[in-house]
Amino acid sequence: MKISWIWMIGLVLLFSLFVQPVAQNVQADAKTYDTVVLRGSAEALDWSSDRHPLQYDEEEGVWLSEPVTLKGGETTEYKFVYDGTWMTGSNLTVTAPQDAAYIFAFHPEEERTVDIRPAGTHEASATLELTVPEHTPEWVKPTVASSTNHFHYTAAPMTKTGEDTYTFTLVGEDGQNVSYIYSLAGKAYEEVRSERRTVTLTKDSSVQNDTVDQWKTIPVAQSVTHDFNHEPYTPTKKDEVDVTVEVEHFGPIDTGAVYYTTDGSSPSGKRGEAENGMTAALRVVETSGSTDGIKTSTLKGTIPAQKNETRVKYKIDVWNTGSQGSQFADNNVLFPEEATEFAYYVEDYQSPDWAKESVIYQIFVDRFRDGSEENNTSVNPDLPTDEQLKGWMGGDLQGVLEKIDYLDELGVNTLWISPIYEGPYSHGYHPTDFMNIDPRFGSNQLMKELVDEAHDRDMKVVYDLVPNHTSNQHPFFQDAVEKGEASTYYEWYTFLKWPDEYETFYDVQELPELNNDHPETRAYMLEEVVPFWMEDIGVDGFRLDYAKGPSHSFWVDFRHQVKSIDSEAFIFGEVWDSLETIDSYTGKLDGAIDFETQSAVFNTYINDESMNSLADSLMTIHETYDEEFVPATFLDSHDMPRFIYEADENETTMKNAATLQFALPGAPIIYYGDEVGLSQSGDHTKVEEWKDRYYREMMPWDESKQNLDIKAHYEELIQARKDQPALAHGDMKVIYSDDDVLVFERRMPQDHVLTVINKGENSRTLNIKELYNQKTRNKVMLQSVIDESRTLSRRDDLYVKADAHSAQVYDVKGTLTYEEPSEEKKYNKVVLRGSAPLDWETDKHALTYNEKAGVWSSAPVALKAGETVEYKFVRDGEWQEGENLTFTPESSGEYIFHFDPQQENVVKVVQVPSSKAS
Repeated sequence: MKISWIWMIGLVLLFSLFVQPVAQNVQADAKTYDTVVLRGSAEALDWSSDRHPLQYDEEEGVWLSEPVTLKGGETTEYKFVYDGTWMTGSNLTVTAPQDAAYIFAFHPEEERTVDIRPAGTHEASATLELTVPEHTPEWVKPTVASSTNHFHYTAAPMTKTGEDTYTFTLVGEDGQNVSYIYSLAGKAYEEVRSERRTVTLTKDSSVQNDTVDQWKTIPVAQSVTHDFNHEPYTPTKKDEVDVTVEVEHFGPIDTGAVYYTTDGSSPSGKRGEAENGMTAALRVVETSGSTDGIKTSTLKGTIPAQKNETRVKYKIDVWNTGSQGSQFADNNVLFPEEATEFAYYVEDYQSPDWAKESVIYQIFVDRFRDGSEENNTSVNPDLPTDEQLKGWMGGDLQGVLEKIDYLDELGVNTLWISPIYEGPYSHGYHPTDFMNIDPRFGSNQLMKELVDEAHDRDMKVVYDLVPNHTSNQHPFFQDAVEKGEASTYYEWYTFLKWPDEYETFYDVQELPELNNDHPETRAYMLEEVVPFWMEDIGVDGFRLDYAKGPSHSFWVDFRHQVKSIDSEAFIFGEVWDSLETIDSYTGKLDGAIDFETQSAVFNTYINDESMNSLADSLMTIHETYDEEFVPATFLDSHDMPRFIYEADENETTMKNAATLQFALPGAPIIYYGDEVGLSQSGDHTKVEEWKDRYYREMMPWDESKQNLDIKAHYEELIQARKDQPALAHGDMKVIYSDDDVLVFERRMPQDHVLTVINKGENSRTLNIKELYNQKTRNKVMLQSVIDESRTLSRRDDLYVKADAHSAQVYDVKGTLTYEEPSEEKKYNKVVLRGSAPLDWETDKHALTYNEKAGVWSSAPVALKAGETVEYKFVRDGEWQEGENLTFTPESSGEYIFHFDPQQENVVKVVQVPSSKAS
């Protein structure tokens, strides 16, 4: 007869009279993957396909790509995808030293190592052998700025070969002429020379011997870094602001200064003398050395407190009082007009309450509804659907107006309208006129009507502003291309080599970047474009496309202007980057598109990562963001595959992911069609171009083609956000997680919500009071906010059944308060992991705490005589310190592993008596 193993533990403990420590060994489990794929921003790469798989090199222990062509001097953002999961953290970046093919290396033990190697596929080359002046500091490395890297001054460092000699090999085609010039990693540090040098590449690799007689000037330090390191980060009128700067240097650095303005103008100054604005002194507070002779000095200074609604802009330089010159943070230039401009905004930082309570519906106008065939001038219905989706489909503002009651009945309270500027493409992100709506979408007047209709229904409207770039067909850019420096708009863009080379959005030549740090460009965007949309059209805020493009100084001015027009306006940015980078926009923006949460949810439901990983990610995200910073959560968007498509059309997975999204902090976004199960008609991985056509298909309005069950589920979730204030304003705490289950709460003084999710294959029964460590005897009721189910506590227990593949959100009635575990119990969760028959990754062998015995115990584990098991315990997500524990059974049978919180490194493994074995 089988008996409960939990009851059995009590019997087995009787046999645990003698225990002894054993030798411990380290588990060196190498990190390996089945597949690794390279994705990135370079012209030869992309962000969505598996066209660039890597191969594992057994000898070196790294994964290597095939040769990838990169443009010299252009920064490539990239990431690796291993076994279908995106590498965590921000994108890696690399700037190629010259036009050539490179091999990308992925180091599985050090995943964020940036390693690209010349592929050696070039036809010809020339080796430069350089002799530098004797006074050149040893810590400065000469670089080659050339026609093969767009004369980038830091991309191509040379290799030291002797006391004053360096080398670098240029590669390319046979007979190619290359012009170049040497520098000390900056234009200001060029060699003194009237014209650039030239060399011809040959198949036999010619050698060019060069000598630099003199540099224009010498750098003061190796690097000067501030990176917005100021405290407090969101100052009020009461706060002085402490500024911290870190300097790496060989020679002496003994002082520095901050030059700041409070009137919105750009500060200027050098070596402690302000030319525009005021000066705050920097003092050296610490200096440390290293084995290579480089010193690191920390300097600090203070900017006085300023009144609210003040834009503080500042620049920083450091120097040695015994020498000439100074060097500026963060771009390490020598002159103030070229220096990085930092900025912060003084206010009682707060985002609008309505934004925190918003449920945002993202309308991609061309794909939402065709309300007027009269403006379908670019629609070609005779094309196959696959081809039609590349162009215009006929959706317009009239269509949105016709379905505004649908949106109101759905329950959403905020509409995000995609760009509808005049421009060549249906997505609207290539503007040719910032203040005129493309006739194919409608008109300015029609947009006003839409905003008015939304406001009549107590709905807000946010517009998708594109401040980073224009179309190359924009009249401003065309004028600059035609007239060059004589054009009013020449400095509105950044020309590297007029008229054909200029700064662009991700190397897309059709999208020249606006120079928003140019005063006239900034004034146009802030004083003309912003008021047009807010005052003339009447929108309630902006979603900001590619917000990490413009500088932080721009966003400080942007916030000042927007809030002066409407203090309740909501501004949130698209910052597709690391959590730290997103968080850096706190105090400038009210919030941001929450890519980190989307990635965590996607990895959980699509890539089948554990709920433990999800719990860790969610708490890290929640603890990082300021309580006033509004993360806009989402499952998919116009730039990524439909979630339900990636979920293999699984309706339950879609519902559960949406439940999780709506239960989390932030403002949930519904991408049009998600609420009715809109998927994809084609596989984006099977096409090389226009992959996003499948992410942007037409909204189905025929109810027979809608998933009404999913729609009803979304309606319930939206209503729950309205009924439960904690879902919009409450703090978040993870109560419990394991491989399959996640339990977390949202809490505020007058509202308490509990979310229980089980993505596993088996149902689970959870004692919620036990998870809370609550000893208080009281009545608690859990009432589902999604359906009619409810659960009542019984005595000291509150059991919840979590069905397989379920997600449930409960309104908590009664007192349910988390308490820290007792000193004897010490932890909330202990898991056994180890070598076979255990495993090193999952929570399959979670332990149960026996209060009477004061130990945690596993379920019985079958072991074989003489076969040693290495193991460790994971306590509340943290691995046990020290080396692995080991146990070798003398006889085959079932064994229980015990963990004593008071003697954590003592081995206690006891065999279950054969008569009691299950």
